[in-house]
Amino acid sequence: MLTHSFEDLAQTFRVMVESYFKLNQLMTVDRPEAVGTIETAINAKLNAFHNLYDLMLQDLGKPVDWYAVPELCIILAIRNARHHNKANRIRSIYNYHTQVSAAPTDTRRYFYVDFPAPPEEEGGDCFDIHLSWGDIDTFLSLTRKESRLKPEAKGLIRNYLNADKFEAEAASQGIAKEDTFINFVPLALNAGISLHPYIKDHVTPESTESEYFLHHFKTTGAAITTEHEYEIFELSLPK
Repeated sequence: MLTHSFEDLAQTFRVMVESYFKLNQLMTVDRPEAVGTIETAINAKLNAFHNLYDLMLQDLGKPVDWYAVPELCIILAIRNARHHNKANRIRSIYNYHTQVSAAPTDTRRYFYVDFPAPPEEEGGDCFDIHLSWGDIDTFLSLTRKESRLKPEAKGLIRNYLNADKFEAEAASQGIAKEDTFINFVPLALNAGISLHPYIKDHVTPESTESEYFLHHFKTTGAAITTEHEYEIFELSLPK
């Protein structure tokens, strides 16, 4: 079952890449479809990670506590928020902009936080999937009953992302936490890398994608989440 579950996860990485590269072209033709496609890819990835979480508990006897490992805990946090309809379901920038603007065509200013690849991974930067940091931080502040996270999860995740630093940088640029977004893609990559030691002996690749990502998670350096690359940009969307 772990082989099949990992296969699903590997395919979601492929689907997310494909959705991202079709996004701009599709956005000009049908914005709701474009946004829906990227949202579906995000949800599929989160659910694939959660399925691995369930199977590892069932079949391996909890070799790792996902809630104690920041790379895994943040994935569960985002998944829980979306699955249980908390904290605006952790909006992508496209849903956020549509919801907070009087019209999608309005222009708003945003602060974007990316997490760089390690120096040895030349050209290893990830593509960009913007998720609301304001929503994530709101979710981390909910009660344990609402978030299903341990009390220490908020500090664990904020320290992992060095959130105080990028919040201060955004504030210095006059941009509120609510208009701050972080890149989901390197966080998903880091989660796969952190899982690799626990699943490598239990997965037999069945496709090009699963073979590639099983090797990729073993050999790729994790994104550096305590250091940041910043961008301030303006966004407007088609009607």
